[in-house]
Amino acid sequence: NEHEATYLVRKNQVIIYSVESSEKEKSIKNIFANLIPNEESVKNIKQKDVLLFTKKLATMVKAGLPVVDTLSLLGDQMENKAFKKVLKQIHLDIESGNSVSVSFSKYDKLFGNIYVNLVKAGEASGKLDTFLSKLVENLEKTEKIRANIKSALFYPVILLVVSLGVIAIMLIYVVPIFVELFASVGGELPALTQMIMSASDYVSDPIRGGGTFVGIAVGLYILRKQVQANYNLRKKYHRMLLKMPLVGDLIIKSGLSKIGMILGNLSAAGVPLIEALEISTTSTDNIPLTEAMNNVKLGVFSGSPLSELFDKEVIIPSTFGQMTKVGEETGNMEEMFESISGYYQEELDNAVQRLTAMLEPIMIVFMGGTIGFIIIAMYLPIFQMGQMVG
Repeated sequence: NEHEATYLVRKNQVIIYSVESSEKEKSIKNIFANLIPNEESVKNIKQKDVLLFTKKLATMVKAGLPVVDTLSLLGDQMENKAFKKVLKQIHLDIESGNSVSVSFSKYDKLFGNIYVNLVKAGEASGKLDTFLSKLVENLEKTEKIRANIKSALFYPVILLVVSLGVIAIMLIYVVPIFVELFASVGGELPALTQMIMSASDYVSDPIRGGGTFVGIAVGLYILRKQVQANYNLRKKYHRMLLKMPLVGDLIIKSGLSKIGMILGNLSAAGVPLIEALEISTTSTDNIPLTEAMNNVKLGVFSGSPLSELFDKEVIIPSTFGQMTKVGEETGNMEEMFESISGYYQEELDNAVQRLTAMLEPIMIVFMGGTIGFIIIAMYLPIFQMGQMVG
């Protein structure tokens, strides 16, 4: 009814001009689904959209435009419907009297804890434009890290997919042709050829081959869900990743680059060290690294120097602690954390290049070796027949 609709609209801070009853069977819940962004729709917003929005917001706030007007304008310009809803809701929250940081914190799953805290620091210091610019730098560096890792894995993954596709085509379509040929000739086939023929027969069978493929896919999906839901399993998986050659190095350097960058920005904002460490811990998903940062945070309470606490953690390279010690001695922790971030960013780029250089030849050898193995196995009986004729 009209009274219920009016109450719900005002409760959600939507400005109304008139309310009319609708004869259509449309619940109030469905109406507000179009106004209030839900958790599922927020997941569809890409970080590139967040970066572009933050760039525009930083530029317009720096030019002197009020935040509330800027959000309204950017909300109208936003093409992503889910993001448009988020910005409209943030705009309404600020208009109703909430602070900018509180309004953004309602969507911390989209923006992240670091984003919200830097906005809060900028708002408290009266330098929101400066901290929005720092946010842009953070997001750009994070996006660069993500892009570098993707580019490192792109070519090897393509090679793997092509290799598996070629192998499947050979087993399903090419090998059966040889099977018919050998059946017409008769005689005992080499063990290698029989093995490939058995593999071809297995893969070509929709029940056995298809069932195995579906079973593996379902098993991997269930395993992934179990790892995501179980903390101990996830921790073991993360430890396993850290022990992998180059991959573990990549994870550590990526995490430390982000941690250094965030600690530097928060130190510049005057955020207390304990709080800065707490926030920086959320920048990495790797559980062993997160636990190491939590240990450092707890150690600060006892009055131990930060550099010594970093040195105690086996997972954190000694360089991190040494550079932190220099910052403690010079009294310029902000600049030193930025140097740490830059150092590990450069190390990360080098690690990505090494990973690419290692994976590409491995995949090429795998592809050539497997296909060559199948070809040799199928031509082996022909070679033997030629020798017998000779």
